[in-house]
Amino acid sequence: MITLVLILNTHGIKSQNASLEKTEINQDITLLVPSEFLAMGPQDIRSKFISYREPIAGFTSEDRSTDLVVNVSKTPWSNQDMELLKDFYENNIRNLFDQVEFHRNQTEEINGRQYAVFEFTSTVKGDPNSLRNQAPIHDYRYVMYTVEDFEVFVFTFYCPARVREKWQATAHQIMSNIEFK
Repeated sequence: MITLVLILNTHGIKSQNASLEKTEINQDITLLVPSEFLAMGPQDIRSKFISYREPIAGFTSEDRSTDLVVNVSKTPWSNQDMELLKDFYENNIRNLFDQVEFHRNQTEEINGRQYAVFEFTSTVKGDPNSLRNQAPIHDYRYVMYTVEDFEVFVFTFYCPARVREKWQATAHQIMSNIEFK
């Protein structure tokens, strides 16, 4: 019994300390990506993103349940608008989900750059009138927004809430090591 507990414990520790590789997203941005993640292909992007604008980078776990995505969009926001931007995106997040529990909701300086930082678990309730009898969806998300030359860059890490403990430390490490040149 003790051996079984030690084996399970070792596996849990290994899962929480994913090996990360420094990855160039474009000529200006690098971030750490779990070495077991795969670059999203066109099929992954079409199945996960309804938006007309594809992300500039996307990575997914082998089972396609955990993702790391970088998006960018033109905006009237400037670097001086970070508090206003944070409030805007907080309201947007609250409207996207049926329930949101924020673990972090703040502006923060990371590597010399201001970010709106949101770490939360969310629930989207299933539709009881649906023929498919959909169950609620519970997710863990770590999202950061920053502005550069009137473009908003959005860094998102998400996974099912049931595996949050496995990925939370990795998400923190990824987000705290984003670099702009």
